[in-house]
Amino acid sequence: VDGEKKKIIFKKSKIICVGDLILDIYGFGSVEKISPEAPIPILKILNEKYVLGGAGNVARNICTGGGKCHLISVSGNDNNRKRLEKLIKENKNLSLDLIADDKRVTTSKKRYVSGHQQVLRVDKENIDEIDQKIENKITKTFSEIISNFNIVILSDYNKGLLRPSLVQQIIKISKENNKFVIVDPKRDFFSLYKGADIITPNYKELIEANKEYFCKEKSEEDNIKYISKKMISKYSFDTVITTRSSKGMLIVKKNTKPLALTSLALEVFDVSGAGDTVVAYLALSLSIGKTLKESAEIANKAAGVSVGKFGTATVSFSELNKNLNKIKSVNEAQFFLNSIDKKKTIGFTNGCFDVLHYGHVEFLKNAKNNCDFLILGLNSDKSVKKIKGKKRPIINQTDRANVLSNFPFVDMIIFFDDDTPLKLIRKIKPHFLFKGKDYNPEEVIGATEIKKWGGDLKLIDYIKGYSTTNLIKKIKNES
Repeated sequence: VDGEKKKIIFKKSKIICVGDLILDIYGFGSVEKISPEAPIPILKILNEKYVLGGAGNVARNICTGGGKCHLISVSGNDNNRKRLEKLIKENKNLSLDLIADDKRVTTSKKRYVSGHQQVLRVDKENIDEIDQKIENKITKTFSEIISNFNIVILSDYNKGLLRPSLVQQIIKISKENNKFVIVDPKRDFFSLYKGADIITPNYKELIEANKEYFCKEKSEEDNIKYISKKMISKYSFDTVITTRSSKGMLIVKKNTKPLALTSLALEVFDVSGAGDTVVAYLALSLSIGKTLKESAEIANKAAGVSVGKFGTATVSFSELNKNLNKIKSVNEAQFFLNSIDKKKTIGFTNGCFDVLHYGHVEFLKNAKNNCDFLILGLNSDKSVKKIKGKKRPIINQTDRANVLSNFPFVDMIIFFDDDTPLKLIRKIKPHFLFKGKDYNPEEVIGATEIKKWGGDLKLIDYIKGYSTTNLIKKIKNES
C-alpha cells in the first residue's frame, strides 16, 4: 500500500483551521558534565530543528494525512515569523493567512534535548488577547474563504488569538454556511465555544473547566459522562470527545449511548501533540462522510501512532493504515483502494469460511500468490443462513473475520449479505477473480462482469477432500 500517492483516501478533505500558531524549536545536544557555577548540567548544542507547533501541528497532520488545510493565525513581525512562513511553504497542501501584529512576539517553545530527554524548555510569548482590528481582519478573511472548505477547526492554545468574541463570530459564520465546527480547547472555561459541534478536551481540561460538576466519589468514566452531558445541554454541543491518554477516549453524543475507545498505542513515548493528531484525523474522516464512530476510531488509532514518536510529530496515512483493521465496509474499501499503487493488482475471492480448515488456508495463500492485494468477500451470518440453512454458520461473522484477518495473505475483508458477491465485485472492480479449479468458468459468479473492465478469472489449485459441511458431519458423528 502506498499511502503517499496522489490518490489517497482524504484527498477531498478541505479543512480550515483557526488557532494559535507556535514555532517549536528543538536544540539537540549532549550533556557531558555539570556546571561548576551551579548544580546544573552543561548541554553542548549539536543542531537545531524548527517545527510547526500548536495549530500548525494540526494543519501538518491534516496535510500529512492527505487533506488540504488553510491556516489562519497571528504572529509578531520578527525573525520567527519568517521561519514559520518558510515551514508552511515546505508542507504540501498547506496554505496560510498569517496576520502580523507589531505589538506581539511570535509564540515559540524551545526545548533543549539530550538524547531523548528534555533538559529545559524556554517559552517566548505574548498571551494578551488580540485587539479588535486584528479580530476584524481574521473575521473578514474567514468569511471570504469559508465556502471553499468542508470543516472548521478551532485550535485554541490560549495564546490570545481566540478571544470569546472571535470564537463566536467564527461559529456563527460557520453555521450560516452549514460547516461543521470542531474545537480543541485549552481553557478553564468552555462557554466561549458555545454552539460548536464537537469539543475535544483531555480529561484534565474537562475537569478544570467544569469543577462544579466534578464528584470525587464517581469514577473517571462516570465523571466524564456526567460532565459531558451537562456541557452538551448547557453549551449546545453535539458531541464531547474526552481524550484520556493511555486509557483511550470517551465519546458522549447528544441522545446517544456513550462510547469508550481503548488506547491503541503500542508504546507511549511522548504525548505532546497527540491531541492535535486526534483533531486532525477526526476532521479528515468526518469530511469524507464517515460516521462519528468511524471517525473517532480512526483518530484514536492515529493518536496511538503519534504518542510513539518524539516531540511534535505528524502521522501519515501509510503509517495509520498499518494500524487500521482489515475489516472494511464497501464504501471504506472504495476509498481505501484509491491509495493503492496503480501498478499493483487487486485480487478478489469469496466464501463463508465457516469452521476454517487446511483447504481454506491453502486456497487463500495460492490466491495471494497471484496478486498484490487480496480482498476476501465474506458471507455475513444472514447470507450463510440463506445458503446453508438455519443452523449455520457455526462460527459467527465477527469471529470468522477476526481469525481470517490474522493471515498475512488476506489484505482486506468485506462482509456481504446477498446470496452471491456480484454487487460487491461490480463495486470493487478487481483485476483478478479467484475460484477453485473444481468450478467451470461459466459457473463462477462475476466471471462475465470482470471482463468488462479488463479483469480476468483465475481458477487456482485447491486441496481436495476438505469440506466444512463434511467436517461438521464428522464432528456430529463422533460426538
